[in-house]
Amino acid sequence: MPTPSRSIATRLEVIAAVLVVFTLLAGALSPSALASPGTSNSKHITVMETTFPLKHAAIADDWLPGYTGPPRAKVAFPAGYNPNRKYPLLVLLAGVTSDYSFWAAPRLGDIARTAAGLDAIVVMPEGASGWYTDWWNGGARGNPSWETYILDDVIPQVMKRYPIRPERRWHALAGISMGGLGTAYLGGRLPGFFGSIAVMSGLADLHLAPAQGSLLSFISANAAKAPYDPLAVYGPENGPYSRGHDPMKLVSNLRHTRIFMTTGNGEALTPDDTFLDQIAEGLIIRTAMDNYARALRDAGIDITYRTHSGAHTFTNFRRELRAAIAWGLFGPVAERPAKWVNSTVARSGSLWGLRYRFTSAPTRVTRFSRKGDVLKISSAGTSVRLTTPAGCSIRTPTPATVRLSRAACRAG
Repeated sequence: MPTPSRSIATRLEVIAAVLVVFTLLAGALSPSALASPGTSNSKHITVMETTFPLKHAAIADDWLPGYTGPPRAKVAFPAGYNPNRKYPLLVLLAGVTSDYSFWAAPRLGDIARTAAGLDAIVVMPEGASGWYTDWWNGGARGNPSWETYILDDVIPQVMKRYPIRPERRWHALAGISMGGLGTAYLGGRLPGFFGSIAVMSGLADLHLAPAQGSLLSFISANAAKAPYDPLAVYGPENGPYSRGHDPMKLVSNLRHTRIFMTTGNGEALTPDDTFLDQIAEGLIIRTAMDNYARALRDAGIDITYRTHSGAHTFTNFRRELRAAIAWGLFGPVAERPAKWVNSTVARSGSLWGLRYRFTSAPTRVTRFSRKGDVLKISSAGTSVRLTTPAGCSIRTPTPATVRLSRAACRAG
């Protein structure tokens, strides 16, 4: 009988090997072959195509899947859409080697039927194979900067362009596979905006296997036919940038967020579900999701986690989105809790209406902790400027304890 340490090592080796298979599986999907742009309609939902131009993010055309210009998106409007009333919002993220059109394509996500009856506007933005992350790129932290694109470009433009209800209860984020990882991470980057998240068949453990970041970088480079840099996306394995993007390390960021999780067990649902589809879901994704669910529960965070038959295919993903909709994407949540924590490696962001911007990029994962009017900030290796919801500006070195109601500040 093998020793426990050898059993663990063997399991890691198996998972690493299967991640390579997952890489091959991802490369087998062809956006141009499986999904086409354009407008589709049903008696339930109208789906239209649009663009959300780059305003803060940097994404070169090389990283866009098969087109140039502003990143594209699909937007689904509910039956009986009335531009004079306000609607809930669902931001729906696609998986790796997919594009913005996959969720809308009839043979894939088929959003017009899958989300039939959902009285909400559904925005399906481009994510390419970018892991919804501002890439490390040797410390440059960008190009492509998908994290900034979703949070600082897409969401503000959505809120300006469409009649969306303003309260966080009415904002949900969901995604499958790479989009599930993006959902778990981005939901915690903007907790004051998203009230609920749905992580569906997501690669929610960024350190599931050795050299996983290098494999994810390879998938992206392969999809874009770009030179391969093993550290391009997340930087050094277990470095602060990698840890600061791992949902497993950031569970407390979601303490005030409703969380729905669902994944398949690898069993085929149709004859078209291949062996690779099955092991991708049953071994890699299921293990990652189990780990993430355990991490959330160990932190005392309430979640709804459902497992079921299914492989890593849209047959399964459609069922999972319907399950998330039935669970209720827009349940009651605290609008602005008086006590919260948030850990980040981002240079700037917004936490419950409090904006922050570090003088330079943090050199470590930095923790914000607020209780009432007292905000504690751990060391970031740099100073930070805070802007309160009332417009007061406070600049302080880190670490720091700031009394927000009493701090000397200037408006603007």
